[in-house]
Amino acid sequence: MLKVRVGVSSISYIFTPTTNFYLAMSLDIRLLKDSEYKEVNNFYNNTSNIDRPAPKTARTYNEFCWEFINCTNGKAIYSGAWETEEGKSPVLVGVLCIIIVKMITKDGRQILTAKGEAALIDFKALVKYKKTDILKELFSVLIAECKSKKIEFLWGFNNIPATYKRLGFENSFKSFHGIIVLEPFKAYKNITSLKSTNILFDKLKIATLTGLAYLFSFKKMLIVSQKNNYTINFELNENKTLFRNAPLSDNLIFLLQDKDFLKWRITENPYPIKYKSYQLFDNNTFVAQVICSIKEDVAFIEQTLFDKKLAKKNIHYLLKHVLQSLQNENICLVRYSGFKNNVLNLREINLLKSLGLILTGKGEWFTFKNLSGNSHISPKNIYFSRMYKQGVN
Repeated sequence: MLKVRVGVSSISYIFTPTTNFYLAMSLDIRLLKDSEYKEVNNFYNNTSNIDRPAPKTARTYNEFCWEFINCTNGKAIYSGAWETEEGKSPVLVGVLCIIIVKMITKDGRQILTAKGEAALIDFKALVKYKKTDILKELFSVLIAECKSKKIEFLWGFNNIPATYKRLGFENSFKSFHGIIVLEPFKAYKNITSLKSTNILFDKLKIATLTGLAYLFSFKKMLIVSQKNNYTINFELNENKTLFRNAPLSDNLIFLLQDKDFLKWRITENPYPIKYKSYQLFDNNTFVAQVICSIKEDVAFIEQTLFDKKLAKKNIHYLLKHVLQSLQNENICLVRYSGFKNNVLNLREINLLKSLGLILTGKGEWFTFKNLSGNSHISPKNIYFSRMYKQGVN
């Protein structure tokens, strides 16, 4: 199997035996019915298991339901390509879906958007129906559905920008990956374990990176921080008001993280991921929030938000508290993915760099397609965080 990872969707081309090419077959590309969703998960597992044993990669139907059926704004919308042959049951050979996601502007207006996800295409079908652009047809079905539901833009993350440019998408900028090392020896072991084999040069590079990152982490000891009269709690509050109070331009857009979204994305998440929230209050006023996820001995900074009235020394206090708390839980490595597309995202990266974050390279492209015609809706105006991802790893 040739497998290509894509952010706006995850595309896999499946190689299977190419016999009986000349039978009377055809493709039926359409929206899937509710009764066909279970077949999507079976198709996904059969694809994934070509190069890995089933117990490691099989996604349970419960996990599928959480991610694609029990979504906050209704179930995901799937388009599917079915191969039909007279006298036989149709066979699913390709799927693509969108998840409806609400975003919010600074003035409180809610925007319906759609996040592209989970494309799988059987390579045999691509060869057999080479005159049909299956991926384009799958997208056309979904875009028509988006327009009927008044969805204003389609978005996601990808690593094959040329493919999505051909489909009419913008690939505006890439994410940046970074790390803060809290325990160098364990962090080195964790990073080297991400690849099945590492040659000596790879190990030397990882050791150098880990050592430098650990040295940089001592920067936080030199940063002035102050708690003042602020109090910390560890609840997970919805944050739309905090976003509107952040130091940002009037055109910025933010993922709506209300109680329903947080319940679905975090509380009901069936994957073995632990989430922690650190919140700062001025009396009863919510002024800062940092959300982290933890898997074994590695943490991810999922998102940070700060009220514009907070002084930098108060922000540093909360961030240093977060890092100390993670270190107390024997976390060896803190990972981060961020963007530099607007003032809020750039500010977040710079704050974390002041506490020892080092950037290790670029990640995925952000993919965007405006369906509304509204020129104020631009990828540069969207504040991004890891909370925009699916929450499965």
